Amino acid sequence: MAAGKDVLVFGKRLLDSLMKKFGFDEYRVLDTFPGSALDGVRYEHPLADEFDFQRNLKDAHRVVLSEQFVALEEGTGLVHTAPGHGAEDYKVGKENGLPVINPLDMSGHFVKGSGRYIGVYAKDADKMIIDDLKHRNALLAEEKIKHDYPMCWRCDSPLLMQAVPQWFFRVTEIRQKLLDENAQINWVPEWAGQRFRNWLESLGDWPISRQRYWGIPLPIWVCDKCDAIKVIGSTKELPKVPKDLHKPYIDQITMPCSKCDGTMHRVPDVLDVWFDSGAAPWASLGYPAKKQPFEKLRPVDFILEGPDQIRGWWNSLMINGVMTFGCRPFNNCLFHGFVLDAHGIKMSKSKGNIVTTEDTITKYGRDVLRFYYLSRNVWDDMYFKLDELDDLAKEFMVVRNTFNFVKTYVTRVPNMKPKVLQPEDRWILSRMNSVIAAATAANKSFVSQKAAAEILNFVTNDLSRWYVKLIRDRVWPEYDGADKSAAMWTMFVTAEAAVKLLAPFCPYLADDAYVNVIKPLKKSRMKESVHIEDWPAADRRATNVKLEKQMEVVKQLSEAANAARQKAGLKLKWPVASVVIVTDDKDVAAAVKALNGTLKGMCNAKRVVAAAAKPKGEFASVESAVGNVMVETTMDEELVREALMRELVRKVQGMRKEAGLQIKDKIRLTLSSDEKTNAFLKKQADALKKEVGASKITVGATQGIHKDKLEFKGVAVEIAFDRS
Repeated sequence: MAAGKDVLVFGKRLLDSLMKKFGFDEYRVLDTFPGSALDGVRYEHPLADEFDFQRNLKDAHRVVLSEQFVALEEGTGLVHTAPGHGAEDYKVGKENGLPVINPLDMSGHFVKGSGRYIGVYAKDADKMIIDDLKHRNALLAEEKIKHDYPMCWRCDSPLLMQAVPQWFFRVTEIRQKLLDENAQINWVPEWAGQRFRNWLESLGDWPISRQRYWGIPLPIWVCDKCDAIKVIGSTKELPKVPKDLHKPYIDQITMPCSKCDGTMHRVPDVLDVWFDSGAAPWASLGYPAKKQPFEKLRPVDFILEGPDQIRGWWNSLMINGVMTFGCRPFNNCLFHGFVLDAHGIKMSKSKGNIVTTEDTITKYGRDVLRFYYLSRNVWDDMYFKLDELDDLAKEFMVVRNTFNFVKTYVTRVPNMKPKVLQPEDRWILSRMNSVIAAATAANKSFVSQKAAAEILNFVTNDLSRWYVKLIRDRVWPEYDGADKSAAMWTMFVTAEAAVKLLAPFCPYLADDAYVNVIKPLKKSRMKESVHIEDWPAADRRATNVKLEKQMEVVKQLSEAANAARQKAGLKLKWPVASVVIVTDDKDVAAAVKALNGTLKGMCNAKRVVAAAAKPKGEFASVESAVGNVMVETTMDEELVREALMRELVRKVQGMRKEAGLQIKDKIRLTLSSDEKTNAFLKKQADALKKEVGASKITVGATQGIHKDKLEFKGVAVEIAFDRS
């Protein structure tokens, strides 16, 4: 294409955008041809007179073909390549026989022979080069383009890519062995292994030398006369061991050349820092001086790292392992993501979005933070959200309250398993063993987040929000029924297992519960800490899948019954005559029959039945996944009196709490109401004593420091008591 006196060559699709960018209003297209036609076309370097080495280069300034760089979204369709500055440029240059030139020293400044650029830092020279091109009429346009560029992770300054002589491991010769060994590793998740395979497939030789002062000195000595090379394997091969194996002391060690009369000196380079991390599995165990520990433990059973280690630690481990021992260095690898802020942005102080570990621990404690991390899919990037920590902290309060319940109400534990267990006891024991089995399998498969979810759900929902409700009356201090010991034994056994299950996930809470709740109750000798205990083993004989499914049905029915009560304005503490589940599902009907006692207790109903048709009468109903649950709303006088008792117990218990009394503390309770109600209360005095912890109840007149009043369905009851 001609524009004025200039003839320009560029990609056809870029014509309009480039003419606008160059400021050409008039131009004409001379010819179009494929890019391959430019192969081998030579050009003159616009700054050749400034750089001595440019004038002396042979077969360097020519067009080569490559799919490595060029795209038609930006630029011109042609791009300059510098084989001495960048891996991709180096690759294309070597493939096309271009010379590898680097006019910079190790500090990034232009060296002798660079004209007026001598001593100028490469990045500072950018503007000088642009000005020189303008002055020579060799610049059509200049612009700033945003693109990814490597930056120093410490000081955030731009990095310079330079080609310098290096020592290499010829990794390409063992690439297939690396791929074969990778296929035998259990990667979690599986796609992480494929990502690592993709990396290995394109792996080149490994440059292991670095031009730095600090690091592991490269153990290579070269003769100053014949260039013979000697690699030192240990200090035993040195003629003298310096006081320090690092630079500069090691560089003082020389040795005579075995091939001539020259002297061998150590090369000035140090090893890539990833090399020693790749040798860690055996170097940390003193191998080869101590063979037994490493031979017994290899390959490493488990490692954990993030995606940045594909080209880092995992890469060095695999290369070193296969080169040295001919096999993979690890058997299982768990891939983890990164912790980002709530919006998915990397946390940094400069952005002001960082949440420190110290601040989080101060607010929530170590256990909550640890569990929060362990309960997420480890291989996904994690959006750190404080409101999720708030919710988890509330769940942990439920966990603590569960162990406080055990400490308060489980006062003694039978030495042996009771002969008779109630359905709810057998159910929680079954759930416990199912959770142990599931958590164990999850941990063995390196998906501990599933174990964490199973365990927390078991403790907060199955144990605390369900089983504790079912047995609260059975472990009440004043209760002396035959099934009390079974409830205490079951609660203790379940709590002990829960403590051990929680231990890896929230170690402080678990050990506190173990030491202060479990140990005092167990008569046999126990260990100092829960963290010395074994992980619990599942007892398949105690697992009853059918019972667990039936209890899940009962839970749903209970929730639906409570919703129906709410619609009718019936409090949960008020008994109802009947609850009817209208269903044609045989499994639901079987669950209602098998766990009828549990259902009646949780629904606070005198009768619970499953029926094929809706009953007659006044009912509030709620449709659920397990049937239409209908709660009878009519209350006769007997039910009203019983509801009054429940409200009275709740009221007195609330007054006791406000007075700061403990469960073991007794009170002298006095009550007063109308004549008919007083007569009823006198009949219920013995039952009321056990419910509210009273040593004596007087009905008819009130006396005591703590006073209040209960009003219920037109009945008023005066309440007063003193501590006994």
